Amino acid sequence: MSVRANETTELAQVRRALLELDRAVGQLQAQHTETLGVRRLVSDVRRLIEDLDEIGELPPARAEEARLHYVSDTPYPPDLWRDCDDEGLGGRR
Repeated sequence: MSVRANETTELAQVRRALLELDRAVGQLQAQHTETLGVRRLVSDVRRLIEDLDEIGELPPARAEEARLHYVSDTPYPPDLWRDCDDEGLGGRR
């Protein structure tokens, strides 16, 4: 796997990070006895690389418009809290 010329900057960054991770896991595998954890790491990195290869070209992200939500400063009616418990303090009964 190598960084591709037509990839977006973000995909290229992810690919470079996966290449570095693949090398590091390969060194770990070569230096230590192969345990279940090491085998899982090797498998996980290969799966991530395959997943990245399957992504292909991503459509540009849509810019979300900012939405403001106003919260009123008026007090809540006291009846709203009539049968409520104070969280963390236990029940009143």
